[in-house]
This record gives sequence, C-alpha cells and structure tokens, in this order.
Amino acid sequence: MIPRHTARKIPLVSLQPAEQLPFEDAVAAKLNARVVEFIAKPEKTDELRGLLCQAVTPLLRGRTGFVRATVLTTHEEPRRVVMMTFWSTELRAVRDPWDEAPLVRELLSPLIDAWSRTRTYKVDATEARSQEISLPIYST
Repeated sequence: MIPRHTARKIPLVSLQPAEQLPFEDAVAAKLNARVVEFIAKPEKTDELRGLLCQAVTPLLRGRTGFVRATVLTTHEEPRRVVMMTFWSTELRAVRDPWDEAPLVRELLSPLIDAWSRTRTYKVDATEARSQEISLPIYST
C-alpha cells in the first residue's frame, strides 16, 4: 500500500504575510464551458483527437461567444476523450449544442462508439500576467 502524504500542522499564529502575494499578478476570466465526452472506437483515439482539433474547432471559431477548445484523454481510459469548449456567456455554452450539429455527427460517427456525456460549467480561468506565452486557440 502506498502511504498517504501527511500535512504538516503549522500554528496559524506563526504564519506571516508575504511581501507580495503570489496571486497578485493573476488575471481571472469568467467563462462558461460545454464539456462533451466521447468513447472512441478501438485504435481510433488519436484520429478522434486530431479531428476534434483540426476540423471541429475551426467550425466553432465562427460561432458567437466561442473562446477556446481543449481536448483531453484520460491516461487510465485511453478511449475516453473529452472536448471542453469555452464560451463567453452561459447562454452560448448551454444553448449552443455544437456536438449535436449534423455535420459534427457525420464527421465523428466513424470514430466513436458513443457520445458518453455532455455537461455545462461555470469557469473561473486564471493566468499569470507575467507569462509571456500566449495560449493557443485549441490544445491537444
């Protein structure tokens, strides 16, 4: 059995404020997300990920309120692929079912066994201002 890490107990009175708080240079954005989970057909995970990034994301770029998309695959279940799309308003995340569009269904159907789940979320996204790296429109 792997031992759990134990937290050190530090008396609250011994905590001193830092000269500069680490989050003072952070920028927070209020976004909304639509998260669609797919189960890829055997040996089709990489192809599905590529199609989501290279074909589906460009289709979304023209939609009002679309901000960015990210594609994730779990290490434990490599056939489970999640696409998170980020939107500027809750209305767009909830009522823009891009995953139900006939063109998207047609593109993805040969690569997936099932549309597993769709959920929408409120998002608080943070990035440090001091970073000079800009995030891509979509990630793989």
